[in-house]
Amino acid sequence: MSQVGGSQPDRNKKIIIVGAGIFGLSTALHLARQGYNDIHMCDYQPYHENNYACSAGCDAASCDENKILRASYGDAKLYQDLAFKAMPVWETWNDLLSQTPEKELPPGLSPDVKLWHNCGFLRLSDGDDYDQEKEEQTQNKFPPNIKHTQYRVTDVRRRKEAQADGIPFSKIDPFDRFEKGLPMDGVLDMTAGFVLASRACAFALHLCHKLGVHTYFGPDYGMKSLVRKGTRVSGIITNDGNEHNGDIVIVACGGWTPSLLPEIEQLVETTAGSVLSIRLPTDRQDLWSKYSPEQFPVWSWSMGSFELGRNLGGLYGMPRTPEGVVKVAFRGAKWTNYAHRSNASGREISYPKTDVDEIPEEAMQVIRTFCEENLPELLDLELERGRLCWYSDTFDNSFLIDYVPGTDNLVVANGGSGHGFKFLPVLGEHVVDVLEKKDTEYTRLFKWRGVPDGERNGLEEGPGGWRSLDKQKLVGREEWKRVTPRTSSAEDNRTVSKL
Repeated sequence: MSQVGGSQPDRNKKIIIVGAGIFGLSTALHLARQGYNDIHMCDYQPYHENNYACSAGCDAASCDENKILRASYGDAKLYQDLAFKAMPVWETWNDLLSQTPEKELPPGLSPDVKLWHNCGFLRLSDGDDYDQEKEEQTQNKFPPNIKHTQYRVTDVRRRKEAQADGIPFSKIDPFDRFEKGLPMDGVLDMTAGFVLASRACAFALHLCHKLGVHTYFGPDYGMKSLVRKGTRVSGIITNDGNEHNGDIVIVACGGWTPSLLPEIEQLVETTAGSVLSIRLPTDRQDLWSKYSPEQFPVWSWSMGSFELGRNLGGLYGMPRTPEGVVKVAFRGAKWTNYAHRSNASGREISYPKTDVDEIPEEAMQVIRTFCEENLPELLDLELERGRLCWYSDTFDNSFLIDYVPGTDNLVVANGGSGHGFKFLPVLGEHVVDVLEKKDTEYTRLFKWRGVPDGERNGLEEGPGGWRSLDKQKLVGREEWKRVTPRTSSAEDNRTVSKL
């Protein structure tokens, strides 16, 4: 590791972080831990009032019931290693939370509720779509001392070893496909699980406050524009019209970033996954038991092989939350919403559409069809909420964390691409390295890069692409229990991210 120029960083500089999702939170946390003493973080969302709860109207990607925590990254070993680095820190956060008196915690947090649940992650397909190559890459790069935690579900010997290891069979086959005689293949990865996302953000914010980070939340504190003077950015103007000066500005606004920072318009696209939340009735203790983290794993189904109108894929789901909410989601089609025009370039830019509680009909049909075969009891329950979860996808699914070219003190931290949340406890360390212009394998991984020719993770489609919401019929609760055959006239085939 080396530092360009060899100079020591000035930790008295005033740093403004725009955005208090996981990129902003983690950056603020690690800046404070490394001795920076003038950190200011703002966000248009009133996190001081709603504590990141999506049920209270939070619409950032970081605000969610839960997120997957896994290290299975195929041949992307640096991301694998970073995930394994995060896991023990999540354990530390569990311990720290459990030891904190409830009166010292923000609302919604309790010392009795863990943030990180190591319940296992079951990566499945119907057999024909089993991604043998990627799974082999993952297994080959995993450290030898954890190989025993990986159980191939079609291997009878490994199923018996899982039972001997105390793993309930319901985590090998939560959908009863073996009993039904249905095809299935995959791996149960017992290093993985899920994090209670909104609670984790609230806890990270709590840690930031304890370290002296200044925060400004609510509609007035959303960034309206940057204040540029030549190659420098002297600060930001917030929605209330006030100017806030700073020595360094870090823009970490998730799916809103392309509309605020024209330089990344061709590198990042704002896209949405489709999320359904089903609340288990309190009198159905059988379902509370079935979907508990002790009995039910995080799962995915054919994440790399969805084809529009032709197969089931791009699906994932979670055990229940402490409140009894089960999440089933579809990321096989990354929806776009080209509803914003750039003031700088005139381009149409995908922009989060958060004022709906509906999802595209295609997504609803895929989720419902999957549940009809695998989780039929959920279709007997009322759908509590449907929503679109808006991410920022880079053209290569790798994060974009770097100084913006042509500027001296403007940094972007973006491009979570649907897999960033797990790194909340550790990502900020590498953002600080970028800030201090250190040369590491991660600053090189996240660095600014040029726009390639050809396919760019869907970015090449633009507003004319098939994923645009203006081409979709949106449906809500009334469609959840309606059983209709899946149909699609689309001829396009698209696959989901391999990360």
